[in-house]
Parts: sequence; structure tokens; C-alpha cells
Amino acid sequence: MKKKLGIMLAVGLCLILFVVSPLFPFVRSLTVMSVYSGMHRQESLMRQEGIRLKIPGGLSTRETDWYPFVMTFNASEPFQRFIQDPGVKLTILYNFPAFSMKKGCSRLFDPASPYYNSFYGAYLVQREDGSAFGFTDGKLDLDQTALVPCFDFWELVLDDFGLPDADKQFDWQITKLTENVSYLGYDGWSRVEADLTVNGAAHRASGFVQSYLQYGTPAYPVSEEFQPVPMKGLVYGRYFDEWNTSIFFYVLATTEELTQKCDEEILSRSVLE
Repeated sequence: MKKKLGIMLAVGLCLILFVVSPLFPFVRSLTVMSVYSGMHRQESLMRQEGIRLKIPGGLSTRETDWYPFVMTFNASEPFQRFIQDPGVKLTILYNFPAFSMKKGCSRLFDPASPYYNSFYGAYLVQREDGSAFGFTDGKLDLDQTALVPCFDFWELVLDDFGLPDADKQFDWQITKLTENVSYLGYDGWSRVEADLTVNGAAHRASGFVQSYLQYGTPAYPVSEEFQPVPMKGLVYGRYFDEWNTSIFFYVLATTEELTQKCDEEILSRSVLE
């Protein structure tokens, strides 16, 4: 009896130590997001249109740079409200910076990290009337294209962290546009390089919010919350008639070198068919 009680106490102590350790938020994130992302993938535009789309995650590189796998989120309803168009559907594939095992949260929150505030992935957008979202007369519509990452940052990321609407900033300046690019085995992509100024994710946690389940609770020093930061953006966009869907691959990072590296090592190795 005493032996069993000792084992139970030891197991209980180990569980307590695990829960309060920086490792616990990472394990919790992996568990929650694998299930949640899987549920969203079942209802995604990929499933509805028979699109096979796979983007490598952080496990595909040798560095501790990105989260292990790319997640899926269906954002049709909030995006419809954001652009005031009930006839549009949006599926987002995304990934964010890797966790710090010392801090117990993603480096998304670390202003000193080169991966601060960074994301990569893909947007799939479909209109019920069959028109190509993000394109006008077959050409990339830069203003319309910018609506998706703006919505993503403001409504899906920073809003849950507590960024006031009055302080939201998203400035997008195109530095280079290249048409008819070959990418992932398809011709006809538009490639956009851009300079951005967007709110940073660094903030002080004043309570627990749902987003902390995936990113962890921020634990880095903060001098000023949501301070706008200069970023570099890279986008590949193309409309696919066979799926009635516009697809945009994207990288948002702190430096041009990092956007290029993510493209070469991860995005360009995606499967789309």
C-alpha cells in the first residue's frame, strides 16, 4: 500500500512539474493545434475542390526556426464581414516561429529574434459568382490582394492579443512585381515583393486568451506593446480556373534574406495539384 502511494505521489509530482515547466505550453500547443487544424482541413476549400496542397513545416529544416507543421483555418465568415462581401470563402494555411523551450512561447513574441512577427503559408480565396478574387482583367489587383494579409494580421492575430482598433497599422508598399513566373510546376504566377509596416505582436499578457493555446503566453520583455515594425513581404498569386480559386503563397518576415530563405527552403517545396 505504501509503495503504491509513493508511486502515485511521484507521478503526481512529475505531472505538476511538467505542467509548470516551459515545455508544457509547447506540448499543449501541438496537441490542440493538430486536432483543431485537422477539423478545419475537413471543411477547407482544398477538401471541397479536391486540391492537394501540402506546405512543409519547421521539421523540414535543420534549424529551430518554425513550428513543426503548417496549420489550416477556415476564415470565411469573419473575412466576409471584414470586406463586406457574403459571397467569398477563405481558407488559410499558416505557420509561425518556433517555440523557445526556455520561455515557453513562440518567438513570434520576441522582438530580438529575426523571426519576430513572422508568418508563412497560403491563402485560398473563392467567390461564389466565379470571378477571380485578387485579379482584375487577368492582372493581379494589389489593393485587393492586400486585404487578405491585412485581415489575417488584424482580425485573427492581433485582435485576440488585445490590440485596440484605433492603433491598428498595416501599410503595404510594392517594391517589385514580376508577372508570368513559373512556380510549383505552374506558369502564370505573379510574384510580389513588398515593404510593410505592421503592428508587432510583442505585448504583456493581462490574462489568458484563446490564441495562447497555440503560441504560448508571451514571456519576453516589452518596452511598448504592439509597436509597429518594418517587415518584408513576398507573395505568389495565381487564379486556377479548374478550382475557381485564387491561391496566394506568402512569407512575412523581418528581413528580405529571411523571406528568400523561407521561399527557397520551404514554400518552393510545397505540393500543389
